[in-house]
This record gives sequence, C-alpha cells and structure tokens, in this order.
Amino acid sequence: MRASTARATILRLACAVASALVLPLASWHVANAGAVTGPDPADASGTLTVAGPLSGVAEIDFVFNPAGSYTATITVDGDQVVSEPVTKGSAHLYLDTTQLADGAHTVVVAIGDSLETATAWSGSVQTLNAPRGGIPAIAGQSEVGGTLIANAGAWLPAPTALAYQWQRCTGGGACAPIDGATGSSYRLTADDVNSQLDVEVTASDASGSTIATSSLSATVIAPTPSVARGPANGSDACPAAQLDARIGGGSSQRVRLGEAAVLSGRLDCGGAPVAGASVDIALAPASGDSAVAHAQVQTGVDGSFSYSVPPGPSRDITITYDAYEGAGSPAAVATLSLRVTPTITLEITPQRTTNGHTVRFAGRVSGGYIGHGGLPLEIEYREGSRWMVYTEVLAEPATGRYRWRYTFERTTQSINYTFRVAIPPSGVAGYPYAPAASPVRRVHVDP
Repeated sequence: MRASTARATILRLACAVASALVLPLASWHVANAGAVTGPDPADASGTLTVAGPLSGVAEIDFVFNPAGSYTATITVDGDQVVSEPVTKGSAHLYLDTTQLADGAHTVVVAIGDSLETATAWSGSVQTLNAPRGGIPAIAGQSEVGGTLIANAGAWLPAPTALAYQWQRCTGGGACAPIDGATGSSYRLTADDVNSQLDVEVTASDASGSTIATSSLSATVIAPTPSVARGPANGSDACPAAQLDARIGGGSSQRVRLGEAAVLSGRLDCGGAPVAGASVDIALAPASGDSAVAHAQVQTGVDGSFSYSVPPGPSRDITITYDAYEGAGSPAAVATLSLRVTPTITLEITPQRTTNGHTVRFAGRVSGGYIGHGGLPLEIEYREGSRWMVYTEVLAEPATGRYRWRYTFERTTQSINYTFRVAIPPSGVAGYPYAPAASPVRRVHVDP
C-alpha cells in the first residue's frame, strides 16, 4: 500500500472512531436524531487470545449483534495493522506476528462504524519468531580462481547464528549443494565453469531458523590469461577478504536529529588483519533526491577502522574494500542502515480556555528536506492509552513551520485534553527521516 493511501485510511478510521466519542470538541460529534445502537461483540476466541508466546500468523474470532456493515480492526501498540469489513454477525481476523519485533505488545481488537466502536478483545501478547527479512547477496568476480563473497543481509531480530550453503545451478535452473562449500565465501573451480551459483543463508535464534536464498551469480567463466595486478590495498590483501562492519552494535541504528553515529569494523584475510588498507564509504539518503556522499578511512594495524557519520537525514551506508588497485569489483562489501528522527516542537496557546474560545497550535519540524507540497503531520489527542488522529496539517517546505486553530464547544465540566503532533507512523514518501512525535501538551477547558 502506498504511504499516502495508508495515511488516508488511518485518518478515515481515526475520524470515524473520534466522531462517536462524547467530547467537547466541535467537530468530534455528529447530530443524531435518536439513540444509536452499535455492534455488541462477544465470545472472542482464537490463538491471539490464548496466553503464551505467539509466532507466525495468529487469529481471532468473535460474534456481534446486531448484524450490519462494520469494520473490524486490530491495533498493535497504538498502530492499526489490520482493517477488514464484516457484515454477517461474526468476524475472523488474522495478525501476522512475523511483522512485529519480538517482545511484549499491547493489542486491541475492535469493531465499529461511523457512529460507534466497541472493543471485542484487548490484552498483552508476547511475540517470538525466528529471524526474518534477510536478503542475501553475492559479490565477487565469476571467474575460475576468483572468490564469491556472501552478504547475509539484514535480519530482525538479529540472529545468533548464520550458516551458509553454496549451490551450483545449471542453465535449466536446477541447483545442487556443493560439498564442503559452507563458508561465507567460495573460491571458484573448474567444476563451476558455465554454471551459476547462489548461496542459501540460514539465520537462527532460540525461536527457530529461516532460510533465504540469494539471486544467481553471473555465469562462471574460465580464467583469463594472467595480467599484472595493481598495487595491493593494505598488508595481507586478498580477494577473499572478510569485512565486518557495525553501527550502534548491529546492522542498523536509530538516532535523534543531531546525535552522533559512529560505524566501526574490521578487515581481515583468512584471520590475518589487513592493515593500512583504504576502505570506501558511501552515504545515500534513505529517500529524497540528495546526492550520495563518499568518504574513505584507513584500517589500523589490527585491521580495524571507524567513521563518524556527519549529521543529516537517514542514510543507507555501503562499505567496500578493493584488494588491488583497478580490480574492477570489490573484494568485500557491507551494508548498514542509519535512521534519524527529526525534532518536532508544539506550543498551544492559551493553555486554559472556556467554551467558545479558540486555541492556537504552532510548531516546527527541524531538519529540512521537506518537499514542495509540504510535510503531512497528524494532530493527535490521547484517549486512554491510545493516540487518536483528529486532523492533518502541513509543515511549510522552506521553514518546517505549521499552524492550526481550534474552538472548543459543548464542554459540560472542567477537563484536561492531551495533544501531540506526529509524522504518520508509515512515514512520508520522499521524506528522509523516520516517524517521530512532538512532546505532549495539555489544554484545560472550563464550561
């Protein structure tokens, strides 16, 4: 689903839920000719409701009265992840727990229409899944005597063990394991000529294992006549060098705008450090049209290196090592991910008011990179432990500033409201920052 469509769906549902709440905000109610009777759910059952760790796809069933056209939803930690139309007095929903991080989550299952929403089931669940998401890749030159390098890809949660199996594939697409080829690199032999190779990566943790297969290498060719190689890049340089790189202790890190981020790594060849080698670093914005920045660092005597990523938006980072000058293809490649959250401010004035008076919302999104159409932001209010979307405003492209006014009405008793302004949780296409929210602000309203 495109980001704009996902936001529109969230806004429609949030406004539908909000319209049924008895709140003193002028636009959060509808004029009804009489009493409204909404769906009354009961008898929730299924694997989602059973105590114990969840893995794979969980399900929930419940019935409701009266029958009618409603929307059933599943919300996890405040984010709606499932929305299905139901019409025949019962609902059957699925929750793919592999799309959630391992750990505890608050889940709310609800059913409603444009007038009223009721909770069918709510509770805390524990998800426990095998690592997922890895997309293995192969680097190296497909020539006899050359070495292919496997990049296991990024997995969530991080696996405790990785296993490799190289396979030789014929022109018809049939692949067979190569005996003894179970390392992260493979040196091509005469047996591989005119075939292609892939690598199966098995990522494991205490919850299980997942197998992912790379795309095919180029067709292996016979060795070309030897030519003089360029100067070696570092001591003990070799085409089968191993490059281990990390940021924030893993393959990805999330920081606030302006916070420091340092990547580090080590380069070795058969266990021996490659010292004094030049390692290239490419920093590509996660989205948007900004140019890719390049840097270069040197390895120390133990093969280690580090680099401070300059402040800026989210970046996809590629680290490469060429064993010899003019080699044509890198001997080793590593990829990292840095995700940055922008700073969002919010001021509401006045902070105390009465019916018929207007309050003003104003603030700014720092960091830049806002497109010509402005940056969509959600005005959210808190209902219990959940944040509900009331409306959307746009931050200006040049300054990042936004403004909004609201007039309170129909307050029957003194009450405090809690607000915040947030980037939609699905992100904004072309905006190179991760979703974030402003500090909360409260408004006291008297009749």
